Amino acid sequence: MSKVEYVYGIHPVIQILSSGRRQVWQLFVDKTRKGKQMEELARIASKRGIGLTKVDGDEITRLVPRDANHQGVVLKTEKMSVMSLADAIDAEENPQNAVWLALDEVTDPQNLGAILRSAACLGVSTVVLPTRRTVGITAMVHKAACGALEHLRIAEVGNLNQAILQLRDKGFWIYGTDMGGTPLNKVSYAKPLLLVIGSEGTGIRQKTTEHCHEVLSIPQKGGVESLNAACACSIILYDIASKTAKGK
Repeated sequence: MSKVEYVYGIHPVIQILSSGRRQVWQLFVDKTRKGKQMEELARIASKRGIGLTKVDGDEITRLVPRDANHQGVVLKTEKMSVMSLADAIDAEENPQNAVWLALDEVTDPQNLGAILRSAACLGVSTVVLPTRRTVGITAMVHKAACGALEHLRIAEVGNLNQAILQLRDKGFWIYGTDMGGTPLNKVSYAKPLLLVIGSEGTGIRQKTTEHCHEVLSIPQKGGVESLNAACACSIILYDIASKTAKGK
């Protein structure tokens, strides 16, 4: 398996260069692109000792998926490392107050990217992804996440339900999501916690629900049938952050 990936888009590339978490080899930029963002990119790349390889726009397009909004920027970099569940548990800096997120069959890259962005903004330290029936960390996910992946740990697991049981054994409280669950305004959270978000169509699987300490729902006033996974995840993570800040 290749250890190299091409990440595109100004914000994801800036975050990779700024974080210093992975090796980078080459930065391709469209030689016709100018502006403050490109100047900032050049400055950060220079600090990392990475020169700009200025090329025609067609060359940029050949490096990325079809119709990708690359913004004239592509970075050749080390593939993002993923962890085992055991290693992620050992790496947790704040084990008693940890907020983790698990995704069950989220297959849309835009949704996954948006979820990861919210997770990084709202205090999640680790995201658990199954190796099957999930889109995985693609270049499109990197772009949609706008650099959030550089601020998260990703743990890949072969069986999500087994991972949930392992985290329960480690003292994690497991919160699932379903339209028939306890409304958020009636929920108090315990930490460390794992929030499980399911697919847009079917939600989390029944077996997964059985492993949760509590299943949550978002009160709605009508207008649409349900929220998509990214919107629901953002709302619940904000609720967790607001209720658990400074012991609330």
